[in-house]
Amino acid sequence: MSASAAAHRDVPLAIYLDPPSHHFLRDRLFDAAMCLFSGDESLAPFVAVRDHFAAHGIPVHTADALAGGPGRRKLYVSLGEWQGFARRLRRHGAVPSAIFALECPVVEPRLYRALPGLASRFRRVFTWSEPVHLEPYSRRPFASLPFRLPQPTDGVHEAIWRRRDRRFLTLVNTNKLPRHPLGELYGERRRAIAFFSRHGEIDVFGRYWDEAPRRVGRTWVPATLRRLGLRLWRVRQRLFPNPVYADCAAAWRGATSSKRDTLGGYHFALCYENAAVPGYLTEKVFDCFACGTVPIYLGAPDVGSWIPAECFIDRRELGDDSDLRRFLHALPVRRVEALRDAARDFLASERFAPFRPAAFVAHFRRIVAEDAGVAT
Repeated sequence: MSASAAAHRDVPLAIYLDPPSHHFLRDRLFDAAMCLFSGDESLAPFVAVRDHFAAHGIPVHTADALAGGPGRRKLYVSLGEWQGFARRLRRHGAVPSAIFALECPVVEPRLYRALPGLASRFRRVFTWSEPVHLEPYSRRPFASLPFRLPQPTDGVHEAIWRRRDRRFLTLVNTNKLPRHPLGELYGERRRAIAFFSRHGEIDVFGRYWDEAPRRVGRTWVPATLRRLGLRLWRVRQRLFPNPVYADCAAAWRGATSSKRDTLGGYHFALCYENAAVPGYLTEKVFDCFACGTVPIYLGAPDVGSWIPAECFIDRRELGDDSDLRRFLHALPVRRVEALRDAARDFLASERFAPFRPAAFVAHFRRIVAEDAGVAT
C-alpha cells in the first residue's frame, strides 16, 4: 500500500459534496477562479464549508473523489444531483447524509418530482420553502428541513456602494426559458426589459439577449437538434420578428466579467427571480444591496418576512410598467438614499444571518455531529 493510500485510509472522516453541475467537479466547487463561470464570489459558501472542516482535520471534496478518497467514514451530501447517487454510495460505502435542493423547480422540475422518493433514501432533505409550497412541483407530499439559499455577500462592497456616477436602470441576467411554467417569471422579465428599452432607459447585461433564449435545466435533446432549433429561431426572428425579443436585443450591452461592478453603475435594477415561490430568495436582491443599487423586486411572495420592506421597491405594489416608470422618475433622491441605507443596515443585521455562509456551515456541523458523532 502506498503512503498516500495509507494516509487516506487513516483519516477517520471525510465529507463529499456532489455539486449541481459537472463544471464544479474535481474540487472546482472550492476554486475562486470558477466564479468567472458562476458569478462574483458565488462559491464562497462552499469554500466556507471546506475551510471550517479543514480547520478541524476533516477533508471536504467533491463527490468524484469518493473512489480512493480519504476517510474511513464518508458522508455524502448532494447539492441537487440525484441521478446515480445510490450506485456511487454502495460502491464506496458512503452515508447518504443530506440533499440540498438549491435550484428552482421551474429550472429542474425533475428534481422536485424526485424529492418525495429521495426523502426516504437520504437522512435529510433541505428545501428553501415549506414542502406544502413545493407540492405543485413534487406532486406528492414529503418532509424536509428548512434552509436559506446561502449568499456570498456579507456586507456592502464599500467602494462600489459609494459610487455616484450612476445611470438609471439595469438588469444583469442570462436570457433563458423555463423548463416548467408554473410560477415562472422569465416572461415578466423580458416584458419589463422591452418596455424600458422602447424608452431607451435600460441597459441589459448577460448572455443570449442578442439571440435565441436557452432553455434552462437538463435536457435529453441531442446537441445537433438544439443547434438546429437555434438556427430556425434566428430565421423566424428575421422574417417575423417578435418585438419583445427585438427590444431586449436593442437594450443589450454585452456580457459582464463582474456583476457587482456592473450593478454599481446604476441607481435601479430590475430584480426578478426565476419564479414566484415562497422562500425563493436568491443572490439577485442581495447583490443589489451590496452594490448600493435599489432593486425593483418581483419574486418570493413572502419576501417581507425575510427582508424589511424599506430596503427595496416591491414590484407588486405598482401597476403596469408605465406606472413603475412614473414612480421611478418621481422618486426623490432622499427616498433613494433611504432605500440604500436601509439595505446596508439589513446586511449588517441579524435578520440577514440565515443567508450568511456561517448559517450554511451550521447545517453541515449538525450533519457531522449527528451522522459521525463529531462536534466541530
